[in-house]
Amino acid sequence: MICFVTSYPLSRQDLGGSGWVDRRLLPVFAGLADEVEVLCVTGPEGEWRERIDGVEVTARAAGDVPLELRSDRLSLARVAAGMLISPEPYLARKFTVFPGWRKAVELLRSRAAGRQVVTSGWPGLVLADAAGVPVAAHVAHNVESVIAEEHSPRPLRMLGEIPRLRRMERRLLALPDHVYALSRQDAADLHATALPIPLSPAGAPAGRTVGFIGKASWPPNARALEVLLGPVHDRLTAMGVHVDFVLAGKGTEQFAAHPRVVASGAVDDVADFYQQVGVAVVPRFGASTGVSVKVLEAAEFGVPSVLPRSLAEAIDPDGPWLVAETADEVAEAIRRWRSGEQAPDAVEWARKQDSARTAVLLRDVFV
Repeated sequence: MICFVTSYPLSRQDLGGSGWVDRRLLPVFAGLADEVEVLCVTGPEGEWRERIDGVEVTARAAGDVPLELRSDRLSLARVAAGMLISPEPYLARKFTVFPGWRKAVELLRSRAAGRQVVTSGWPGLVLADAAGVPVAAHVAHNVESVIAEEHSPRPLRMLGEIPRLRRMERRLLALPDHVYALSRQDAADLHATALPIPLSPAGAPAGRTVGFIGKASWPPNARALEVLLGPVHDRLTAMGVHVDFVLAGKGTEQFAAHPRVVASGAVDDVADFYQQVGVAVVPRFGASTGVSVKVLEAAEFGVPSVLPRSLAEAIDPDGPWLVAETADEVAEAIRRWRSGEQAPDAVEWARKQDSARTAVLLRDVFV
């Protein structure tokens, strides 16, 4: 029996890439154990049933534990004050300082009895450590200290966030019997096993536009949109390439008047977005850790991606990508795709990312 510890309820598809990954890993774990139950670090207090990709599981949560505090100044001040009397980094203290955390710890202690605990993502591993339960396997979505080095604000740096986080990350990653990483580069850095995510191919793309999907206000997305709608657009115009852009995600409607944008704004179903596009632009600026869920999601719909080399190598250097580092290279990649000079087969690649391949790597944990 497996207790699968995730960050939030798997049905909450709006909360980000962590759940996207866990929804695809759940059927693999279900095939390796007689029973799998899901324990969420945060979620509605109580027990409920969920059906995820054909797998029906019991899910539990102890109540609200805040996963993100950037817009809550009062809570941030509370966490900072707690760091003055605790050696914990912000990335742990932002959970442990709140009352709901103690309830989550007790819930995991009770559910871990007689089960193998598998944690997916940083919050789950922090919870397992606080509960003092053995962890059979951990799936690292990122190297958290790498992200902190790039994005930690000055006040947290003054509190020693980066060295605190490095120490805690090293200690926590030594606890599980097996550690897996989604990124090949992260696997090498963490001395872990690279774990491919099984995909569910949905067919070949039918669209002929260039797509971008993501919340416009998130800083990396804002920067990417600035490049796509500025220098990439200008270079395509200079080359005489006639191609339209489809933007999806909250806040992208502000770009509706751009000469290349034919659709923008939030979408209810990502399938509607991918039906319109033939190639996705997935830039990555700054530190390289983890994988881009958007690249994998696009591949499920048969859509190849334009992406930087570091991201391509993190997922699969031989995948269906058009590698580009600069704005000019992105424009050139779009030109090659639009002219038919380069048309990577994302459908075939996605078919090979199946659960059997992932299960082989996990099987030693559960024998």
